[in-house]
Amino acid sequence: MKNILTYILLIFIFSCSSTKQKEKLIGNWYSNSDDNYGFIEFQFYNDSLISFDKLGKSFAEWEVSKDKIQLTDINGFTNKKQLTYSYELDKSNGILKLKILGDTIIQLPKLIKAKNTYDFFQKNVGIVIDLPTKENELTQIGFPDNLTFNIYAGFSDNSLIVKTDFSSDLKNLKKEVTDFKENSREELKPFLRFNLIADKSITKSQMDSIKDQLKRTSIERIFRTYKNKQTDYENNLNWFGQKE
Repeated sequence: MKNILTYILLIFIFSCSSTKQKEKLIGNWYSNSDDNYGFIEFQFYNDSLISFDKLGKSFAEWEVSKDKIQLTDINGFTNKKQLTYSYELDKSNGILKLKILGDTIIQLPKLIKAKNTYDFFQKNVGIVIDLPTKENELTQIGFPDNLTFNIYAGFSDNSLIVKTDFSSDLKNLKKEVTDFKENSREELKPFLRFNLIADKSITKSQMDSIKDQLKRTSIERIFRTYKNKQTDYENNLNWFGQKE
């Protein structure tokens, strides 16, 4: 009888542990930090997982056990019906590291937990950007992304931060733009543009100062990102805006 009770207790403890781990994983996880993978999204629900990557959208059932995530009944762009990940959460439970286990172990880029795509974007760039609104029709400026040099202007601890994908400020902007142009195809160079993703509360004088720095480079066209009825940044970072 004692052995049976011990066995039941162990099952209960294991079940509680798995439930707690599962609760930490439930939510949306994103990565856009690796050119080999592009944009990745994992949506963990209580009994299902939806994932998005370069190959498209896939569905699966999932369970967690210690440091493993087991996928079953996979339906998507793969011929595998089962898949196992090893996983690791950081201390904040906000960063997830995944490895696909098999004959070859594949390390995925780290994933950040966020409410939605735009929340992930802000966490990824490390600043808060509340976009301004325009009523008029906007131009799609985020595609193709190889034409666009992004500038981010927002706030962190009430301080204005202006940065690029490569630096935390604009001190090396000329060199970054030169490198960007050199890595662009010759026929595309006339179409290169800045995409200024900037907070709505930035003052006119601050904005003029930012634009002056952009104009000192060899990219002539400046667009600014806005939001309106066309945009759905919570689900898709397809930038829309207008020429400044």
